[in-house]
Amino acid sequence: MDIFSEEDEINKTDFGRPHCFLLGAGASLAAFPNGDKNGRVLPVMKNFVEVLELKPYLEKAGISPPYDDFEAIYADLSSKTENQELVSELEEVIYGYFEGMELPDEPTLYDHLILSLREKDVIATFNWDPFLFQAAARNNHIKKPPKLFFLHGSVAIGICHQCSLKIKAYALCPKCGERTEQSKILYPVTEKDYINDQFIKNEWDAFRHYLSDGYIFTIFGYGAPGKNMGSSLTNHT
Repeated sequence: MDIFSEEDEINKTDFGRPHCFLLGAGASLAAFPNGDKNGRVLPVMKNFVEVLELKPYLEKAGISPPYDDFEAIYADLSSKTENQELVSELEEVIYGYFEGMELPDEPTLYDHLILSLREKDVIATFNWDPFLFQAAARNNHIKKPPKLFFLHGSVAIGICHQCSLKIKAYALCPKCGERTEQSKILYPVTEKDYINDQFIKNEWDAFRHYLSDGYIFTIFGYGAPGKNMGSSLTNHT
């Protein structure tokens, strides 16, 4: 079996096996420690309620601190029919917060990541924010981006179910002309059955396919138990 170094991958332009990146919330936090273009702070689950100012909504439902696991709180609220109005209000705030995020004008970690990889490579993200999509879009005139997969959806991604296309949220599908539906980002953690969401299932299936043939797998910004957020791990397979 041939063995290739990272230098070989750079110099050998016909090297076919992909470099696969997996991004967690720590990637956006590392890229924008002081917030996005407009100073909008990047939340992680531990400070999610505080950053998005969701405390009044939770107090209205009789939920008291600590609020350091919003996913569990959301799952509990979603499981009760009497909370549907409150859940809708929370979703509106959360979607609105992430939709308002913008990349700074200067090059960012996301721009460098997009430009450092080839079209054969893959970036998969758990993040709801629009930064990966925005970076790929604004650098598209320089080079074709790597393949992008949004494993938990993204506010930037729109889906045309009829044509099985993913493009910019709320854009018109270039095939049928219908407006795309924004990808779903909120799932109760107790019911994260991604198989029931065709878009999410397709993203996971595609990433698994490329990962199975990957040469390098890099995890960045994903906090494993007992590890600091933003840690990274690279494996060669």
